Amino acid sequence: MRKGARTFSTAIELMDRYPDYIFGASQPQLYDWMRQYYPALYEKIKQKVKEGRWEPQGAMWVEPDVNLSGGESLVRQIYYGKKFYQEEFGLDVRNLWLPDVFGYNAALPQILKKSGVDYFMTQKLSWSEHNAFPHQSFRWRGIDGTEIVTHMLPEETYNGPATPASIRKAEYNYHDKGVCEEALLLFGIGDGGGGPSAEHLERLRREKDLAGLCPVEQGWAAAFFERLHAVSERLPVWSGELYLEKHQGTLTTQARSKWFNRKMEAALRELEFASTLTGDFAGYPEQELEAIWKEVLLYQFHDILPGSSIKRVYDESLARYELLLERVQQLIKEAYSRHLRALAAPENTMMIYNSLSWDRREWITLDGKPCRITLPALGWKAASAAEPDQPKLHAQENALENVFLRVEFAPDGSLLTVYDKVFDREALRKDMPGNRLEVYDDSGDCWVIPITYQDKAPERFALTGAKAYVNGCQAIMEQRYVYGGSVLTQKVILGADKRVLVFETEVDWKEDHKMLRTAFDVGVQSQAASYDIQYGQIKRPTHTNTTWDMARFEVCGIKWADLSQNDYGVALQSDCKYGYRVLGSRMELGLLRSPDYPGKGADRCRHRFTYALYPHAGNEAEGDVARQAYEFVYTPQVAYAPSDGETADQIPEAGSLLEVYGDVIVESVKKAWREDAVVVRLYEPKGQNESATVTFCLPFAEAVLCDLMEENEQPACSGDDTVSLELAPFEIVTLKFYLSRPKGD
Repeated sequence: MRKGARTFSTAIELMDRYPDYIFGASQPQLYDWMRQYYPALYEKIKQKVKEGRWEPQGAMWVEPDVNLSGGESLVRQIYYGKKFYQEEFGLDVRNLWLPDVFGYNAALPQILKKSGVDYFMTQKLSWSEHNAFPHQSFRWRGIDGTEIVTHMLPEETYNGPATPASIRKAEYNYHDKGVCEEALLLFGIGDGGGGPSAEHLERLRREKDLAGLCPVEQGWAAAFFERLHAVSERLPVWSGELYLEKHQGTLTTQARSKWFNRKMEAALRELEFASTLTGDFAGYPEQELEAIWKEVLLYQFHDILPGSSIKRVYDESLARYELLLERVQQLIKEAYSRHLRALAAPENTMMIYNSLSWDRREWITLDGKPCRITLPALGWKAASAAEPDQPKLHAQENALENVFLRVEFAPDGSLLTVYDKVFDREALRKDMPGNRLEVYDDSGDCWVIPITYQDKAPERFALTGAKAYVNGCQAIMEQRYVYGGSVLTQKVILGADKRVLVFETEVDWKEDHKMLRTAFDVGVQSQAASYDIQYGQIKRPTHTNTTWDMARFEVCGIKWADLSQNDYGVALQSDCKYGYRVLGSRMELGLLRSPDYPGKGADRCRHRFTYALYPHAGNEAEGDVARQAYEFVYTPQVAYAPSDGETADQIPEAGSLLEVYGDVIVESVKKAWREDAVVVRLYEPKGQNESATVTFCLPFAEAVLCDLMEENEQPACSGDDTVSLELAPFEIVTLKFYLSRPKGD
């Protein structure tokens, strides 16, 4: 906040001295702080924007990490960012401004285009350590085929000194000047350094038309992007993710922050679904949701969520996260109580809610007895409808077993076998134990894992005790390990009728400059592995044939990584971990690190996290890996009817808000931002053409298709209460159901 005030005050003072000076700044969050805490300064900013001397840049609320933030979080970053600029300055900012972010997921082009963002600027890929990125002006093509005009700063810095050498480097280093004769040069001191000074502006005044240099002028980046767009058909195309060959440690560092981020994203998704069930928005916590979302988006800033901030940031943000999560969980409880009240359910009726878009079969315990229940998609079912049954589970001294899998343990606690009884095959590679809890020396800082970390053999956590038992609907092997001063306890869980082996883990981590990983060598061979990203998936090689392959030694997966042959595969899933490595048939997941800079004593504390192994038939599409990962992360919610409502003699024991048919995933169900309508966002997860239908189970007046900002509406192909859709591979679709006729119709 103070840095913003100092930098912006300096910019305004310099504008009065240098008539050519045009200042730019991103991040509506920063402007909003000025509005709250420095209102006089903020009025001057608004005036300079009006005069065309000040350019608001970047359509997102902050400059977030875009590897770790979920898809819906990125949509909200854009919505709240664009909304602020439109309301405060009357501007529709159409560029994404991320000069300092650690790689860019391949779903971004579609997210941006469907949010009214047409241009993207960065320079970070110039920091890659092994391969030079070949373009600086290009069309970036995402996993669905969407393209966005992209520009990378040819000076390769966002802290340019504006010297003749800066201009000369930009001119001679600009790879694509054969197509476009202009490039951006950012000058000033970034990273909180105060922005441009008089020294920068004096240099630029002398360099306007200096012999030996190309011409220089100050202007809005938005205008440059429009001119670049005019020649965009001639630009080269880069397809897939923009992977930064550096800073891979940010996928693991500050694990508690990542845990809270994932739990907050899941809880906010649940809250929005729960709050729409009645179709009555009188109780919808709209203003509080916005405030909570904005704070979560703030903590997704590209040095907070990745773990590369100072200790104080985590001392403060983790305390706030805890309060936010507790509040959202309370709001979820209240929302489900409102729904039960609307159903007129008798007091203490136990209802189970499923916010996923397909039916799911679960086991619950009622009156001490195990019962089966099938929960309808995007709906609810009374617990009284569950049917008593006896789960087929076994737990022995060195083995767990259910109807699908038999798991055997080595004396050191690792897995000897994960035998698939249905397909008569071993999921693990022979003679290579699974779930090896390996500890590596890690000399990197909070950003960096050394690419050579595996040159020295790892040490291992040592098993000190184990016990096997059946608890209701679960067979459990409970283990205790030690390493150095650290203690790790793990429950290896095989649920009734589940093909997933779950590892619930708690660690009291006390090591310095160490990295904890788990490793599984699986009985699968493939040239590529699949990884979960926002609204889809991406394939990456499992070999190091080229320097490009070698450089991807640690990569991001949102919920899972999968290694599959045509006939069989194994997925590794996590509830809050993001750093994966799949090389040959070896699958690794980064669990903890303990660097000291800039976050002193990072992660030396207690942690809890869960990961899972999912053997399946066929490839990741046939094995429904994406759906299984959603079931792993999003658990059914239990609510009890309150005592303060009317009671009906009889209520339906089950119901749904929506019925969805087709191989699609509903990512969000929420109230529309601007009107009383229900928004449903879904996507195709497997990379195939898909037909789907969506039936809205509440009375509604009209259904429309719209973009991610809930604008540019088009009539949905609708028959009665059903909308039919044809989705392209990885396509994101947003539907809006008006509960009453929109105004003006």
